[in-house]
Amino acid sequence: MADRNKFGLTRNIPSAIRREVRQRCGFGCVICGLSLYDYEHFEPDFKDAEKHNPNGITLLCMQCNQKRNRKVLSVETVSTANANPKCLQQGFANEAFDFGSKSIKVKFAGVTFTRCDHLIVVAGIPVLSIKDPELEHEPYILSGRFCDHAGKATLEIEENVWSVGAGCWDVECEGPKITIRKGSGDIVLVLKSEPPDKLVIERINMKFEGVYFKGDKDKLEVSFDNVHWSTWQGVSVSGCHIGMSFNNA
Repeated sequence: MADRNKFGLTRNIPSAIRREVRQRCGFGCVICGLSLYDYEHFEPDFKDAEKHNPNGITLLCMQCNQKRNRKVLSVETVSTANANPKCLQQGFANEAFDFGSKSIKVKFAGVTFTRCDHLIVVAGIPVLSIKDPELEHEPYILSGRFCDHAGKATLEIEENVWSVGAGCWDVECEGPKITIRKGSGDIVLVLKSEPPDKLVIERINMKFEGVYFKGDKDKLEVSFDNVHWSTWQGVSVSGCHIGMSFNNA
């Protein structure tokens, strides 16, 4: 695939245009709603584009993009879906994590959890939970919910299927990494999957049931008043029903 077209236009779409396209499309494929997408020039095709016009770029999942490349998906169908994206119709974009039959390890900022039923519980409500597979060789099952620093839900996981609301300010998927922003430069979650048995929360800024969490790859900080913080760094929790429990009573 050529890096430049006949007009010398590269495939490197500026970040502001990519974000505009994501926001307009609801953060997923405009046809099927899946969250793993490519940026597709459709009006005109990339080979005929003189510039990266956001109105002529849409989001297509890998399968729908392949249909376009193989000429079994028309530009008319893509244009119609672009005008009424699937994610905006259903209110969310979603995708499945690829977990295997080995126990899932979760690195939640500065704390690593292995073989825990409920990793973090706040006021009796789990942030993340892991269930053993019902049958041998089936995948372990992860469920949970993340919020932003105001307590609004951002990403939900229901039995290994994650979803993000189409009303979020910005959700960017690059390879295995999901980045959610509350506003320009305001990152509230960076999450990366490492199939088949690892999930890494690389960055978080969350309020969950009145408890504040913030962290990066190396440390997790927790506060009950958003002023005084406790820090966990290089901590491992293994083989327990509840890994960490908080109650802001």
